[in-house]
Amino acid sequence: MKKSNFINAVNNIISNNKLSHAYIIELNNYDDDYKLVFDFIKLILCNNKENKFDNLNCGSCNICYLIDNGNYPDIKIVETDTNAIRKEQIIQLQDDFKNKSLLDNKRVYVIKEAEKLNLASSNTLLKFIEEPEPDIIAILLTKNRYKLLDTIISRCQILKIDDTNFSDIKLDDYDIRFFECIFNKSLFTNYNFILNNIFIDKNSTFIRFNNFITYFIKYLKEDSCFDDLESNLYNILNNYNLNQISVLINIFETEIKKLDYNVNLKLWLDNLYSRILLEV
Repeated sequence: MKKSNFINAVNNIISNNKLSHAYIIELNNYDDDYKLVFDFIKLILCNNKENKFDNLNCGSCNICYLIDNGNYPDIKIVETDTNAIRKEQIIQLQDDFKNKSLLDNKRVYVIKEAEKLNLASSNTLLKFIEEPEPDIIAILLTKNRYKLLDTIISRCQILKIDDTNFSDIKLDDYDIRFFECIFNKSLFTNYNFILNNIFIDKNSTFIRFNNFITYFIKYLKEDSCFDDLESNLYNILNNYNLNQISVLINIFETEIKKLDYNVNLKLWLDNLYSRILLEV
């Protein structure tokens, strides 16, 4: 599984002492990715000031031992067996952190399935994040950060544990046709063709749009290693300025989150097309 982007990001944060007071970690699978989250926490708290994933579990750090065994007193986990994390749970969390660290170290709280925060608990958490206490670090775990309040997202640093290997997903002629339609402002003119040939179902649509975002980022990094189809997309993107490309990325990122909901694909495309025509 490809976790290198997350590991490199964390190594950079720790090595350069750029620790934030709040993180949203977007993961794919709790069973597979949860350990990486706690490896990150060990790097934050380790007495031996380890700053690389490769150096974890040095064998002489009691803090790492306590974390591995689920006994570290200054880590609080917020979770629920229901469909909502309640406001009372966040208030209890705040009360727990009113006391000084038992080990004179940073304190960390982890909210599992943060998308289950309801409006009341989200607003209560927001106040906690907006006025951070020294040495308190928030880690919100979710499979889809866009299900959180925008105000919470804006106050957190985003990390992503992604095992999707987009290098295995290649552009095809239909992808280029779609971007030609965007550039020519002919999305609605070619509506039936796109619906019947490109965005056939929600799963393939989700994959395509994540692939688009990957190539946008590749373009913005001025990566010169493009195959023929990528070069065609590169030439199309050259007709836009950086701000337009950033807007397009934002549209794609915010709209694909809605594919997680029970939406009609045709209605989803209508909204997507309208946003592209109005904003790009």
